[in-house]
Amino acid sequence: MLALFTLPAAAPAPDPLLGQIVSSARAIAPASLAFERQSRTLTQQASGPPESHQRVDRWDGRAFTLVSVDGKPPAEKDAAAFRKATASRPVPGYHRIADMLGAGATRRSDAQGRIVYHVSSLPKDSVRLGKDISANMAGEFIVDGSGAQLYVTQARLTLTKPVSFFMVAKLDSVVITLDYKLDGNNRPYLASTVQMMAGAQFGKQGTTRSETSYTMLR
Repeated sequence: MLALFTLPAAAPAPDPLLGQIVSSARAIAPASLAFERQSRTLTQQASGPPESHQRVDRWDGRAFTLVSVDGKPPAEKDAAAFRKATASRPVPGYHRIADMLGAGATRRSDAQGRIVYHVSSLPKDSVRLGKDISANMAGEFIVDGSGAQLYVTQARLTLTKPVSFFMVAKLDSVVITLDYKLDGNNRPYLASTVQMMAGAQFGKQGTTRSETSYTMLR
């Protein structure tokens, strides 16, 4: 009887395009960035009027500073709480593409013929909403290769299954769209984010839409 041997599956060939995108994103250090961030959040529960809040803050390459809340200077306790909360969070920006695309991205093409990288489960700390829900988030990353600079123009992150929070809250859907542009030095940067969530807290259904724009200061 002949022995049957199963050869190990060949490792997928390296994708030089993906490697180029990841390397260029990783080269943009948060310390080299400075920007102002303006956020507007609209929350609507099944009953009751919608609630809207606005916030402006700045990143100077070292730390965040809370500038205003609903058009007014923040109270010192609120500014201190904001500094503490943001000190442990990743700085948003194009550089984070490097980590998100380093988790088994597969290459596809969309209906417009554009290159799209898909990640079925994002790596740890990619998305935190009360807790780290990255493992339950998938990502689609659209690449612009038409110009001299190759970069991701948009990332769309989607919740793949509901997430519960300590039995009192549940997220049924999350869609986060991040748009990237080139600055005057042909360097990609995060220009805007739209985050849409739907779920329930203490049995009450509701939705939240957050829109954030970024103005580069250097």
